[in-house]
Amino acid sequence: MKKVYIGLILFFILLGAVMFYLHGYDSLKQENYETAIIVGDNTTWVYQNKRWMQGNSTNMYDKLNWQNYNIYENNKRIGTYNLWHSDKWYLFDNNKNAVNIEGELLAYNSNHDVNVEGFSKEDIEVDNYIEKVLEDNDLDLNSKFTKIYKSSIDYDHDGSIEDFYVISNVFPLDFEPSTLFSFVFMVKDNQIYYLYEDVRDYKAYSGCSPDIMSFINTDDDETDEIILSCFQYSNLGRIDMLYSFTGESFKILISNQ
Repeated sequence: MKKVYIGLILFFILLGAVMFYLHGYDSLKQENYETAIIVGDNTTWVYQNKRWMQGNSTNMYDKLNWQNYNIYENNKRIGTYNLWHSDKWYLFDNNKNAVNIEGELLAYNSNHDVNVEGFSKEDIEVDNYIEKVLEDNDLDLNSKFTKIYKSSIDYDHDGSIEDFYVISNVFPLDFEPSTLFSFVFMVKDNQIYYLYEDVRDYKAYSGCSPDIMSFINTDDDETDEIILSCFQYSNLGRIDMLYSFTGESFKILISNQ
């Protein structure tokens, strides 16, 4: 009987160790994760103590200035540079010589592995998935578009490619729709999962045109996060959003608004 008790005790100790390795160890690691992500000129997000927060205070800029960042231009890595913020973010090499970039800025500084993924982007025609989205939102199947493309990537690293659609009729130049719409959605296993959806009555100088900026793994797990930017008319600014996927739906982890 004594051997049975000892065996049970050892079993539960082993079980506890396995459970800690599977769940507690990752949670403990993430408590120490610290990451700063910079999107464009004026969006800065900081991850500390297992939560995201805006990094746009004077005190936060003082902490982030003159740090080394992995720098991407239009989602292509160009190297490691120092950043300094005034009215916007400025790049410098190690000798504090200014470095100019023409495209969209993405930068991160982190104490753990962060991966920025490459992805394809192609202009497309209306297909069954787009028709389904239009029908579900009571929109004309013959709608005209100002933006219609698809990005493809193995988003959750399961060996299968997922397609991310971006469609919009915002900022029309040669037509005047009765309704403005913008949608971003993922197709996985023939199912549609919305990231972003906006439908409103047409008014001049209104609406928001979305773009997928990056797929980025910020927390060292199996599924990437998505940086989605939505461009409004110039006086209204730009909305930047960081999305994660729960397995059933997308949610916004943080936005600059």
